[in-house]
Amino acid sequence: MDAAVSVGTETVYWALDGGIHHAKCSQRMVLTQRDPQELHFSCLACTESVRLPHSLLARIPAAT
Repeated sequence: MDAAVSVGTETVYWALDGGIHHAKCSQRMVLTQRDPQELHFSCLACTESVRLPHSLLARIPAAT
């Protein structure tokens, strides 16, 4: 089952390895689709997907 997650900067974060990781399970997300308004990422660990508008990319928090 693939559940879409509502966009929000709290659902993902930039990890120290430079990739976008899923905040729920801390696993790296895979870019699955790109369109003019947003990027679609999928988490291979928990099968959730996240849609991120291009405007939110700069506001994604970084891991510390």
